[in-house]
Amino acid sequence: MIRFGIIGLGKIAGRFADDLKLHPEATLQAVASRTTKKARSFAAQHDATTSYGSYDALFKDAQVDVVYIATPNHLHYQNCMEALEAGKHVICEKPFALDAAQVRKMINKAKSKKLFLMEALWTRFIPATEKVLELIDQGTIGKTVSVRADFGFPASQDPNGRLFNKSLGGGSLLDIGIYPLYLSYLLLGKPEAIDAEATMHYTGVDSHCHIELAYSDGQTAILESTFLETTPTEAIIEGS
Repeated sequence: MIRFGIIGLGKIAGRFADDLKLHPEATLQAVASRTTKKARSFAAQHDATTSYGSYDALFKDAQVDVVYIATPNHLHYQNCMEALEAGKHVICEKPFALDAAQVRKMINKAKSKKLFLMEALWTRFIPATEKVLELIDQGTIGKTVSVRADFGFPASQDPNGRLFNKSLGGGSLLDIGIYPLYLSYLLLGKPEAIDAEATMHYTGVDSHCHIELAYSDGQTAILESTFLETTPTEAIIEGS
C-alpha cells in the first residue's frame, strides 16, 4: 500500500484525494494546510488518517511515502525541495517550478536522495491521451507532421490574483500554456528551434503567448495560450 500525503488543500487537491480512493493500492495517510482547521476539515471530507497545521509536520511523518504538492505555483520549488530533503517521494502539480534552474535543482536533489519525482500533469494519463498514442503507434495517420494546440479563456485581470501576479507564478504560459506545449513534446519530442512571442500584462506576466516549434525533419508545432479570450481549446494532430 502506498501512503500519500497532500499539502495545499484546494480544489485540485480535493479531486486528487477523491481519485486516490479508486486505487486499491493507495491510501490517503495525511494532509496538511497552513491552518489546522482547514486540514482537519479536508481530512474528514476525504478520509485522511492524519491532519497537520503545517507542511513540515507532514514531511516528518514516517507513515507518509509520497507527498502530492498542490500549493500555489511560486511555492512548488521550495515545497518539493523540503519534501525531498525529508526523504519523501514527490508528485508536484504543474508548473513543476518557475524556471529551468529550479527544476534542475529539484531533479538533482531527487537523484542524490534516490527518490521519485514527477510533475503531476494529469493530461498524460487520461484515456484520450492513451488513445492518441495508440493510434499514432499503429500508424493510423502515418508519420506525425504537425501539432496545433491552444488553451484560452478570458480571466479576471486582478493584479493580486494568482493568474496575473508575477510573484505568485502567474502568466498564461505557466498556467495553461503548459498543456499544449506538453502535447507537442509528447508527440514530437524536443524541438530544434523555438520562436515565441508574448503579449505582456502590466504586472509583468504574459496574458497571451504564441509559440512555434520547428524540428530537424520538417515537423512543426503551433501553440497558443491566452487569458484574453475563449479559444477552441483543442489539438489538431496532422499526419502524412
